[in-house]
Amino acid sequence: MSKYKIFLLGTLLLIGLGMLVVLPKATNYLEIQRVEDQNEDTISEIKEFLNIPVAKPIQEEEPTPLPTSAYLEVEFICQAPLQTEANWQYHEESCEEVAVLQSYLYLTGQTMTRQEAHEEVLKMIDWQIAEFGGHHDIYADKVKEFVEGYYDVEDSDIEIVYDATLTDVRSHIAEGFPVIVPIMGNILKNPYYPHPGYHMLVAIGYTEDMIVTNDNGTRKGADFSYENQVFQDAMNAAGGDIVIIKTKTTKSSR
Repeated sequence: MSKYKIFLLGTLLLIGLGMLVVLPKATNYLEIQRVEDQNEDTISEIKEFLNIPVAKPIQEEEPTPLPTSAYLEVEFICQAPLQTEANWQYHEESCEEVAVLQSYLYLTGQTMTRQEAHEEVLKMIDWQIAEFGGHHDIYADKVKEFVEGYYDVEDSDIEIVYDATLTDVRSHIAEGFPVIVPIMGNILKNPYYPHPGYHMLVAIGYTEDMIVTNDNGTRKGADFSYENQVFQDAMNAAGGDIVIIKTKTTKSSR
């Protein structure tokens, strides 16, 4: 047998062996495609028969952009409502109660004289002494419990945002709700509020660069504005949680 015939025979043998390897893989691929197409056709047929709409990719809605600024006309009440030196003896630690009171009065459309606010805050303190065992600094969860118990507000109408951002603060103000914010006074550096520790106030407005508050820690705290980063830092240092009362109706009045 000539060398040419031997080469040709070897080539044909290799081609035959290659076909034995390639052909099953090609056949398997075609079978997979056939089965997948069949599965899709079957499901589509079932959904068409049952009038079930064929699922479409979920498209996320673009979030509605916040207004560049917003402001709520929340009546200012000083932490010592009578704004006298003697009144501060009663209300040195009343920032939480007054922050809650300002927000609550706004949402329920009520107003109070300074004397009425003074008496109301004393009642709020008495309630905490009876229910909490004393009058102490209270953080977001306790503030919610206080609002729910003292004003008989539904649990679902009081929201806590943990680790809140300025966007959280702004979005609630834009919706028409004052925001009760625990902060640290030493970071805010309000020249009228000398106390460095834990404090609570109400955020009532914003611009692109500032957060507007009723800072009840001083009699000059109405519409007091803080730069964004300063306010965020002061909020973070106090735990970063905010409280929003979302009811505009009352079950009972005091």
